[in-house]
Amino acid sequence: MLILSGHEIDQCLPMAAAINGMKQAFAASTAGEVEIPNRTIVALGDTSDLAIFMPSHMKNLSRTSIKSLTFLPENGRKGLPVIHAVVVVFDSVNGSPLALIEGSRLTAIRTAAGGGASVDLLARKDSVSLAMLGSGTQAKAGIEAACAVREIKLVRLYSPTPGNAEALADELSQASWCPEIRVVADPDEAVRTADIIWTATTSLTPTFSAASVAPGAHIVGIGSFQPSMVEIEPSILNKGTVFVDQMEASWSEAGEMIAARSQGLLDFEEVTELGEIVLGLHPGRADDHEITVFKSVGIAAQDAMASSIALDAAEIHGLGTTVQL
Repeated sequence: MLILSGHEIDQCLPMAAAINGMKQAFAASTAGEVEIPNRTIVALGDTSDLAIFMPSHMKNLSRTSIKSLTFLPENGRKGLPVIHAVVVVFDSVNGSPLALIEGSRLTAIRTAAGGGASVDLLARKDSVSLAMLGSGTQAKAGIEAACAVREIKLVRLYSPTPGNAEALADELSQASWCPEIRVVADPDEAVRTADIIWTATTSLTPTFSAASVAPGAHIVGIGSFQPSMVEIEPSILNKGTVFVDQMEASWSEAGEMIAARSQGLLDFEEVTELGEIVLGLHPGRADDHEITVFKSVGIAAQDAMASSIALDAAEIHGLGTTVQL
């Protein structure tokens, strides 16, 4: 069995390759070419701490995978990662275990790459400004993903913890690809003139107002993945065209969509899977004034594709540590 560390995942799963892989994963899901059982969620006590298990098998891959992760929101206050994860990959032909992959980095990259795929497919071609709401690992990866597919010139960064936003801005300023980052004190200030709006939080309440969204904006919501989490004001879904990673998962787990439907603002037929655009079944953005929304809860097909890309690259470059079980 091959073991890949988080550092090795960074080398084996570059953002551009991950974005292309996520398009393939979404297309495979829409085409019915992937087995994705509903994720199993186990509550860890009486708090919001969770253990989550996400198996997947893509029919065009010779590998199958399961991601196991823990989600402990209070870890951030303790200086610990909110998410710990591993991905176990098996040979789908003979059933043997192939790899154990550090899953936190893989999750961060594949989640951001999914949002990046939506930006590439739906954001206006002339998009140059990004509002990032959040300052954690997902926010950092999201900025990289947006910059990989659009010529972003300015990022307005907001976090309810200003020190974290300043630290992220300082860290990213060292990257050669990173544009100007401006930390702002008000989320609506970040959003008001943004071409792309990206939420990467676990907030239970909307992170910005509907009134602050400009015509033609593309919104990426990747932080919330439980019915109790609502990063995006539900009324915004009524103003824009809504795309998701996978229909069943989104309607059962995306708090914004569940709330919008209960308020009569959104119905099933008004939502489209992003894979339909990849497959040529939907044209995507209608015009430059349309507001488009990509709501992702994350699906196991993304882990299967990301881990497969990483393993192929590890084999080519001789990365990882082989162990005997």
